[in-house]
Amino acid sequence: MDLSVFYTELDRLYGEPGSDVAGFLREALRRARLAGDGRGVAAAANELESVLRLRGELDEAEALCEEVLRVLGREGAGDDERARALINLGDVYVAQGRYATAVDAFDRAEALLGSGDAHPYEVSAICNNRSSAYRGLGRFADARSDLRRAGRLLERVPGSEGRRATNAINLAQVLLDEGRVEEAAEAIGPALEAFRTLGGGRDVHRPHALATAAQIAYLRGDYAEAARLYREAAGVMRDKLGDAPNVGALEASAARMEGLAAAGA
Repeated sequence: MDLSVFYTELDRLYGEPGSDVAGFLREALRRARLAGDGRGVAAAANELESVLRLRGELDEAEALCEEVLRVLGREGAGDDERARALINLGDVYVAQGRYATAVDAFDRAEALLGSGDAHPYEVSAICNNRSSAYRGLGRFADARSDLRRAGRLLERVPGSEGRRATNAINLAQVLLDEGRVEEAAEAIGPALEAFRTLGGGRDVHRPHALATAAQIAYLRGDYAEAARLYREAAGVMRDKLGDAPNVGALEASAARMEGLAAAGA
């Protein structure tokens, strides 16, 4: 597989609303497997895993992460590549609610990369994503500590607006878990603003930001606004990834908010 051509075509498909990105990646993965192209398998499986995780198809996403790690081991890949694969696996574990296992995966990735001096972007991703696992374990102080460290690392990374916005989402969620709703509302504002323009408003993390803002609106008792935000999140996700379990979950949340709004009218 010509990886340059593969990523160019993938970028093109991501830029076109309604494109069958998953179908393209499945076909690329099939061909790479048939050809015995380890690097091609790792590239296609890694990208497909990301799509499936965001769609909510977690069992297949986990299997693909494990396949990537096996392939990278056979190919003699460097520590940085194996660390990125472990970060992706940790993200799947978080989505599955397997928080302690996720922390272990993130810790293994960090051990491969070191202090962050050589890989500030990757280590910031570990800190950012591990904070979600710490939240699930109720370790809110550890979550905030990781988010602060991620922020410091990102100060050294040019063009990291998207990662900074993701950092803001995670901080807002920690604050919500702690019952600090107004502080969460203040924290999510920069993320909503950033994702309005990043990727033409179609960044894969925008639905997460919108859903977090919807949760804040719900806790404030503004059910109509919560419904609007959930609907917008579902629309952005469908436009980017097609119909998926997570789209249905967002629409169900919107319907519940609409019901609450109608009951209070």
